[in-house]
Amino acid sequence: MTVPPPSKNRRGKLFIEPVFQKRFLARMAGWTAVSTLVTGGILYVLLAQSDQRSAGEFFYVVQEAGTHPELLSRSQIVLPALGLSLAVNLLLTLVFSLVYSQRLAGPIHRFKTDIEKLEKGEPLKAAFHLRDADEFKDLAHSFDGLLKRLAEKGFLKEP
Repeated sequence: MTVPPPSKNRRGKLFIEPVFQKRFLARMAGWTAVSTLVTGGILYVLLAQSDQRSAGEFFYVVQEAGTHPELLSRSQIVLPALGLSLAVNLLLTLVFSLVYSQRLAGPIHRFKTDIEKLEKGEPLKAAFHLRDADEFKDLAHSFDGLLKRLAEKGFLKEP
C-alpha cells in the first residue's frame, strides 16, 4: 500500500486517512443509530401503552389564536420531539466522531509514512512529535525510543 504524496497543509484536510476515518464514522453512526432506534422503540411502546390505558384522554392544542383547538394524543405530542432529538443526536455524533477521528488519523498517517520510509531505508528527519490534542502520544514516545536504540546499534542511517 502506498502513501499519498505529502501535502503542504494536511491539517486543512477533512479526511487524513480516508479509509480509517470513513470506517470509524460508519461504526459510530451505526452504534448511535442502533441505540437511537432501541431508545425510540422503547419510548414508542411505552407511549402506545399509555395511550391505551388513558383512552379518551387527549390534549387540546391551539396552533393560532382564534382557531379551533386540535385534539392530540400523547404520542402525537411526544413522538415528533423524540424524532427530532434522536436526529440531532445522530448528527452531533457524526460531527464529534469526525473531529475525534482526525485526532486518531493524524498520528496513524505519521506512523505509516515513517514506517514506509524505514522500509525503503530512508532516514527519518525528526523525532515523532504530535499535536496536544492527538492520541497515541505514549506510542510515539516508544517509537522514538525504538528508533534511537536502533540508530545507536547501527541499524539505521543517521539523517
